[in-house]
Amino acid sequence: MYKDADMARERIVVETTDVRKAALAEQLDISGESFSSWIENQIDDAVPLAAHLAAAPPNEPKSIDDLLDSAAVLKRLESLDWAFTDEDTRYLTHDLHPYPAKFPPQIPAKAISALSLPGDVVMDPFGGSGTTAVEAVRLGRRAISVDANPLSAMVGRVKTLALREEALASLAELQTAVDGYRSNGHGKSRSWSESLIAKHSTHIPDIPNLHKWFCIAALGELALLRHLIGEITQAEARDVALAALSRIVTRVSNQDSETRYVAHDKELAPTFVLKAYQESLKLIVKRLEAGRASLLGTQATFLEGDSRSVLDTSVAEGSVDLIVTSPPYPNATDYHLYHRFRLFWLGHDPRSFGALEIGSHLKHQRKGTDFAEYRDDMSKVLKGCFRALQPGRFAVLVVGDAVFKGETFSTATELAEAGRTLGFEVAGIIDRPIHQTKRSFSAAARRARSEQLLILRKPNEPAKIVFEPPAYKMWPYEADLRVAELRALGLPVGAESAAKTLVSSAAQPALWNARRAAFSKTYRIGGGQASPQETWQSVLENGDSDPTTRKDPKYATHGLHAYKGKFYPQLAKSLLNAGGCSIGSVVFDPYCGSGTVPLEGFLNGYKSYGVDMNPLAAKIAHAKTGVLQLDRELVRGAMSSLMIATEKQRVFPTARDHFSEANLVELESWFPSPVLDKLNWLLGHIRLFGEPTLVDFLEVVVSSIIRDISQQEPSDLRIRRRKEPLEDAPVMELFRSSLSLQARRLEKYWRVKARAPGRQFAPVVREGDSRDEACLREMGLVDDSVDCVVTSPPYATALPYIDTDRLSILAVLGVPTSERSVIEARLTGSREIKRSDKVRLEQILHSESAEAQLPAEMIKALRYISEGNSVAGVGFRRDNMPALLWRYFIDIQNTLKQVKRVLKVGARAYYVVGDSRTKVGETWTQIATCDHVSAVAAHIGLKVLTPIEIDVTTERMLHLKNAITKNEVLIFEKV
Repeated sequence: MYKDADMARERIVVETTDVRKAALAEQLDISGESFSSWIENQIDDAVPLAAHLAAAPPNEPKSIDDLLDSAAVLKRLESLDWAFTDEDTRYLTHDLHPYPAKFPPQIPAKAISALSLPGDVVMDPFGGSGTTAVEAVRLGRRAISVDANPLSAMVGRVKTLALREEALASLAELQTAVDGYRSNGHGKSRSWSESLIAKHSTHIPDIPNLHKWFCIAALGELALLRHLIGEITQAEARDVALAALSRIVTRVSNQDSETRYVAHDKELAPTFVLKAYQESLKLIVKRLEAGRASLLGTQATFLEGDSRSVLDTSVAEGSVDLIVTSPPYPNATDYHLYHRFRLFWLGHDPRSFGALEIGSHLKHQRKGTDFAEYRDDMSKVLKGCFRALQPGRFAVLVVGDAVFKGETFSTATELAEAGRTLGFEVAGIIDRPIHQTKRSFSAAARRARSEQLLILRKPNEPAKIVFEPPAYKMWPYEADLRVAELRALGLPVGAESAAKTLVSSAAQPALWNARRAAFSKTYRIGGGQASPQETWQSVLENGDSDPTTRKDPKYATHGLHAYKGKFYPQLAKSLLNAGGCSIGSVVFDPYCGSGTVPLEGFLNGYKSYGVDMNPLAAKIAHAKTGVLQLDRELVRGAMSSLMIATEKQRVFPTARDHFSEANLVELESWFPSPVLDKLNWLLGHIRLFGEPTLVDFLEVVVSSIIRDISQQEPSDLRIRRRKEPLEDAPVMELFRSSLSLQARRLEKYWRVKARAPGRQFAPVVREGDSRDEACLREMGLVDDSVDCVVTSPPYATALPYIDTDRLSILAVLGVPTSERSVIEARLTGSREIKRSDKVRLEQILHSESAEAQLPAEMIKALRYISEGNSVAGVGFRRDNMPALLWRYFIDIQNTLKQVKRVLKVGARAYYVVGDSRTKVGETWTQIATCDHVSAVAAHIGLKVLTPIEIDVTTERMLHLKNAITKNEVLIFEKV
């Protein structure tokens, strides 16, 4: 049983009768399990390890900076326990398939945790059974596994697989087909087996001394299984089916055992092999489903080939962040012999693999070679590793001493010297106690007595790096930002070709940062024809292989809900980069709106905070960041069940129990009765789900269709009724369409999630007031705690945020008119003002004390507007404008004071702000918001840096008389 978090082991005793013990033994003989492994499987079913294993490793670096000091890294590695004497080595899928000389998964787990970051690429040039690959994907890394053994790639793919429904259906069909043959063959004689051989002889491999190694029953049924697998399965289902076959081949052969290559006659009864296969397949599927949560989003590549050459042709230069491997022990194991019959039955020739095997005892014996040949072979592999590894990154080789003709060689010392010759730095060698167990065919005299971890490092020297621009045409300011963000990431580039190919030279940590660029599609490390690597931004927008020439501002959940005035995510990300944010930095948006900055913070490894007074905005922001943190199976299941339920439902009760009774009159004024029937039913079904974030997400999807099913004119920013009133609307159809779109975007994100650079942190999003110090402190924003602020405050009187979405706030959030008006009045930039407040603010504006509150130039501009609109008949909007603008800039100032408080010294705030216009007398006059906000920032003691001018784009909406005329990114710094 599991003793503690380290998975130490204790003995347990199970009492039963002799009869039940014998029956269990018979069943275990068919499945090929021992009593202890069967007990372990029962415990795994009752106490899954997936949740425990998903926790962030305690020794994981916080950023690439933690890996720059080689001596400090070695010290941390030496402090770890590498023995694992009593720990479970079979969790998840690690014991899915027999494989000789497997190293404990805890070794790669600790090495990967200590020497890499989430999203990094971990390579194993001797992938074997995929132990390193499984641990890499479990820990949120990407894996490259290389092995000359063709069985390795297939086993690795299966062990890192999250089975899809279509694969499960295919495997169920295969099980049914085998059931049919079992029924047909039950109690049959030898002739039944011979008929199978005759019918499926093409699937019987050309094995020397075939009948010495396989009885008639085994030959016939193995051939039948190969036929059924080929006919019924494809792709991942075929891999699983073949792995299940491979598991039983040695057991149903005449080979004495996995590790004794001698023949021992076994006369198997008809259908025994079929039963054994079914049990094998059930076990694999069961283990894959148990480990599914840890394997979802897997990004693992398995290459079949000789690592002495394939690394140069199939792995891009500088594309690997860490190498963890256990090379074949010299003169110890013959992998091709261990897997001989498996390889034959899977369509391979073990003799071809044997010719490529490094360290094979039979090969050394046949050729009369010694350790020198092994060292030469390993030098070729290390050369490829050196090329593939990024500068400043590590390689961990788990090696054991070698014995040739009675002489012991220190493999670690010899390979360390070979590594130095190739350019590696030797960080150190760590001794590891080795279990004295039989790990192969090796005779005891040739087995390794000790084991070492050889830690190599590629020198952190500058390397050439080439950036290619996005496929879409950038605006001039985006090209300038591209240069600024790359420079801030530590990658010096010239500004002459900002929109074209950019070339830099850099070492760590800048090389690692290259993947974080917002306005670059790919980067190449090294000279010559180095293969391009996609930036995280490019992958987010387009996936791994979806070329496009358009900028996508709706990737992940950015497109969950329309929100007027939001700025696009690429701009937010580039500003965070330009602000010098590193992984784990604290970023804050005091006007977070629908959550663009908090979501970008989450996607890019920042600790992000967002606050907004608009309840719908806060709900959208919470939903779009929260749903990405939920268990994806929960989200998939909820979406699927809602799609089915809304498709089936045809008649809707006239209930209104999911609406407040106080809101019914207003609701009935803006929605046809049949629409309210459907909305009430839909909201009721959504609220049955017990996960609050999931409910938020689904309610926001409902909110996204409200305009289309109400009497509001969809293209109008203000509340205006349609010219042609609705009598009904396709609520369910529109909901399914919107939900289906979000499902596709979620699936696209989940497929690439493993490529996110660094660990992701849950954003803190609140409905609240950024002018209020207590509100921000309650969120955790204390003095000098924020590394960067990126925000786009409401533009001065330009957008009626609450009014625009009042029907969503009413129908989905249940907020009545009385409460909405209070919120609207308190919003920064609100156009609503009471007469008494107007008079009071105008008195302040024209008083002598005004200049003590706001900059003089701003007061002069506001007084000009006030005096120009003082004549009768200008209309209430123009009459209110001076007071509204005074209140607006006071609000901006109060929030800027909080921004200054929470910013660290030297940290920057980026304000995306736009000028608008108003009519003064008969003349349109610019409201110089950009200049005024900068003046306010200087007024409270922030340093004002040169702003970035950005292009103005507006959606085709009615009633934009006060439209933005100029946008700038204002840059402030705390000094």
